[in-house]
Amino acid sequence: MKKLSWNHKIKFFQALCYIGGPLVLIFNWNAQYFLSSVLGFWLIVHLGISVGMHRWAAHKSFQPRNKLIELILHFLIVINTVGSTITWAGTHRLHHRTADTDDDPHRIVGQSFFTKLKYWFNYWPAHYVPLKSISDLTRDPMHKWFHRHYFKILITYMAVLALIDINLFLYGYIVVTMFNIHWISWITVGAHIFGHKQNDTKDNSKNTFIMGLLMWGEGWHNNHHHRPGSYAFGWNWKQPDIGKHIIKLIAKPESLRHAKQ
Repeated sequence: MKKLSWNHKIKFFQALCYIGGPLVLIFNWNAQYFLSSVLGFWLIVHLGISVGMHRWAAHKSFQPRNKLIELILHFLIVINTVGSTITWAGTHRLHHRTADTDDDPHRIVGQSFFTKLKYWFNYWPAHYVPLKSISDLTRDPMHKWFHRHYFKILITYMAVLALIDINLFLYGYIVVTMFNIHWISWITVGAHIFGHKQNDTKDNSKNTFIMGLLMWGEGWHNNHHHRPGSYAFGWNWKQPDIGKHIIKLIAKPESLRHAKQ
């Protein structure tokens, strides 16, 4: 894949939320809607991205118990507005193979402040993703279907929210998604800058307690880079990881891949 499919389209919807989110909060402030959007984003981003996109689709660290759970994860992945499992996982797998080198699609180490800012807002350079690296996803009927119909699903979701109540669209999609994509950028950018290294990895990935606590275990980023195939990012009680406990509830027990310490 010389260029990630419909990359410019996903940037349009992200820009809509990056710009629209603050405008909604400034000109259409509602405390109840705001608190609801905070709760909504916290659930949607962690179930959809941390559990679904990251640990399941990108790393295959577990397999959902049934097709219904798989369908729900796919839907939550779509509404996070970062792309389909096929495109996102392709970039993410490339990142793990080339982390913090010149071939890393979103290398942070050694970059200027302006470049880091661009990467925070998901403006990465076009990059080559070998199709064989995502062949497991491109062969899977459900991954293929959600990739093919990604924008139809996303636009339908937005339209339904707007038809029910315009504030449901403004806070339930625009504000929620603004929070989602900023939250994801904390790991993409921040977790290679802030924190500490617990494991001897060749990259600059870091562990951060507060983000491990708030981000369902995603803050244990150095652990993850040390053992990327494990469904567990926090390895003991001192490293809280809500995500791994959710996965235990929704995964086939025999499919769980564990960290080897």
